[in-house]
Amino acid sequence: MSVIWMIVLAFIANPPWEKPKLIEGRDLYREHCAVCHDIELDKTHSRKLGPSLNHLFKNEKLPLSHGKPSRQYVMVRVKFGGALMPAFAKKLNDAQINTLIDYIESR
Repeated sequence: MSVIWMIVLAFIANPPWEKPKLIEGRDLYREHCAVCHDIELDKTHSRKLGPSLNHLFKNEKLPLSHGKPSRQYVMVRVKFGGALMPAFAKKLNDAQINTLIDYIESR
């Protein structure tokens, strides 16, 4: 295959006008979550109102509920909020929330 065709196929697979999913997730995190949640610092070093999301899916327990971390639980919490956490169901659609969770899971 010629180099030109390889470039064309790469362009079609990853159009430059579409953000890669993890960058989109990072941007959503920064816009909606970073005010209350750290993702770089663990819970003992975080000084933010909400629990740290650092290594959230690698931990045995969630910071406040102490249940096993799952995408479904995080999806519900983001959509409908919690005791102090606001609901984001009117601000973010399911695809955006999944992209956000992908980013959190990658950290």
